Order: sequence, then C-alpha cells, then structure tokens
Amino acid sequence: MNPSQPGRRILLLHNELASIVTLTTALEKSGFQVVEGSLSNLALHELVHDPPCLVLATEGAGGHSVETLTRNLKQDAFLGRLPLIVFVRDSRLNDIDWGTLGVDDFITIPYRAEDVVHRVRLCLSRLIRSLDANPLTRLPGNTTILFETTARIESGQPFALAYVDIDNFKSFNDRYGYGRGDEVLVVACRICTTVVSELAGSEGFVGHVGGDDFVFMSRPDTIDVICQTVIKRFDLVIPDFYDRDDRLKGYIDSVDRRGNKEQFPMMSLSIAVVTNERAPIAHPGDVSKIASELKKCAKAMKGSVYVKDQRGQATDSSCTDSKPNKRENAIAPSQTDTRGKSTSPR
Repeated sequence: MNPSQPGRRILLLHNELASIVTLTTALEKSGFQVVEGSLSNLALHELVHDPPCLVLATEGAGGHSVETLTRNLKQDAFLGRLPLIVFVRDSRLNDIDWGTLGVDDFITIPYRAEDVVHRVRLCLSRLIRSLDANPLTRLPGNTTILFETTARIESGQPFALAYVDIDNFKSFNDRYGYGRGDEVLVVACRICTTVVSELAGSEGFVGHVGGDDFVFMSRPDTIDVICQTVIKRFDLVIPDFYDRDDRLKGYIDSVDRRGNKEQFPMMSLSIAVVTNERAPIAHPGDVSKIASELKKCAKAMKGSVYVKDQRGQATDSSCTDSKPNKRENAIAPSQTDTRGKSTSPR
C-alpha cells in the first residue's frame, strides 16, 4: 500500500478492542492505510500533509461515550469535516438520538471485519456522489459523468451520449430572474430523468454538467426516441414559464452578451448525440470534441433539434448546404422538429 495514495487513508480511534488487529488487517488488504490512535495522543500535525479520508471511532475510545466522542471530533477544525463512522454496542442503539448525533454511519459491536470494509466503501461512495451532485437538481456532476463515460467506452459495448443545451436560457434569466430560471432547470432535469427512465431503464444515465447543460446516455437503439420525447415534452411546457405578452409575441426583448438589444425566441433544446455504434471512441475527450462540433450544428438550426453523430456512414449530409463542418462527411445531423419527427437535411 502506498501511504501517499490519496483518498485511501483511514483514522481509527479505538479503545484497545481485541478485534482491532483483525479489522486493521482487513482494511489494509482492501487497499486502505490505517492510522491508529486516540484523541488524547493523536499527532494531528502528522496527518495534515497526508489527511485521512474517513474516521472510524469506537465507543469508549479515550473513555468517552459515543455522544461525547462524536461531539469532540466534530468540534475539531481538522477532523470535524471528515466522514465519521462509529462503533456502538447493540444495547445502546435505542438510547442515541441518531438524527442529531452528526455521524455518517454506525456499526454495531460485535462486528465482522469484512462488513466494516463494505460500510467504509459505501460511506466514501456516498461522499463522492454528494460532493459531485449538482446542488439544484441533485443530478450527478462532471466527475460521475466522466466516470460513466469512461466505463461505457472501456466496456466496448455500443452506447450513445446526448449533450443537451437550453437555447436562449441566459436571456430568459436576464428577463425573469434566476429564481424562475432555476425552475426551468429543475423541469428540464425532471423531463430528462423521466424520459430516460421510461425508455432506457437501468441502462440509462442522466447527469448535470452545470448551468443549462445536461447529459444523458443510453443504448444507440433507444437514443432517437429519447431525444424526440425529451424535445416534445420540453417544447410543450416551456411556454408556461413566459408571461402572457411574451408568449403571444413568441419572443422576449433583452440584450446579448455585448449589451446590444435583441429579440430572443422562446427557449428550445439543442442536443448533440455522440455514439460509437459505427465508429470507435477511444477516450472521453473524443466524445467532448465530437459533441462540441455537433452542438454547433444544432444551434445553427431554429427551434429544438437533435444532431446525431453519423461517423462511419457513407453520407454527404452536413449541418448546412455550405458544409461548415471541419469533419465534413464524418458527422451528419438528424434534425427533429417539435413534433418529434427526425429528418436529415441536405
């Protein structure tokens, strides 16, 4: 075990239980480095440069009850921010107010060392998801999106990734305020998650890149109907977010990024779909590059559209007749109108 490996060091505060040796061995065999001690003799300065990722504390450590032990740990500026799992005897479970104690998990004594390893992994997994989740939509963020994309690439199985961008969202925010803008993001989140769940099931994934950008993944054979359904439902509800006068006009008056007055149409979706169905993808960076080019194609079209990666197909299709695409015949778009019909512009 490399002591300097990040995110794998555990601080174990104990009261000399006989099973500590067995527990330490099990954790180390699972790739963790264990630092043992007690609050009274702990050399915190030795942990600062190689901090633990989690604290395991046994009831009775330093002669303290689990309540006192937890309070002392949470009051420490360094240790208080770390996830905490406490060991407690079964007879005390009903005496403790777990809702206010401030621990992340508990393990009853006696315990099996293997079970502790599993609980540690689960706790760290929850922490990663919590830190990565978007604070508004609670969808997985960029770290999880990258992990999921990499996993699908490495599996060698066909997959499709759709990058979703809400058009004219900034002008809507400027006109109606961030509160109503957040409501749009939450609705977009619900539409994506609901549709992907309905049509892709357990093989689907939805993430929030940030701002008005989302990602969803599925098998290539379901991605078209997912995109069409997401667009149809989004276009159906989005007019309700505008005031009556703006709905009747079909646009809002706002300013562009240079401060110039401009008329902005109602919000719509530009979706770039990348797939390895006909041409291989070796790295997540390739996905980002292709999606960026496809998104430019989508944004050049009016209304809600999705543009699909057609690498590997013999086609002359491009975003426009002038073929502005640097990849020329490598990418061909599929355009979807608000009725969900897919066409290939020539």
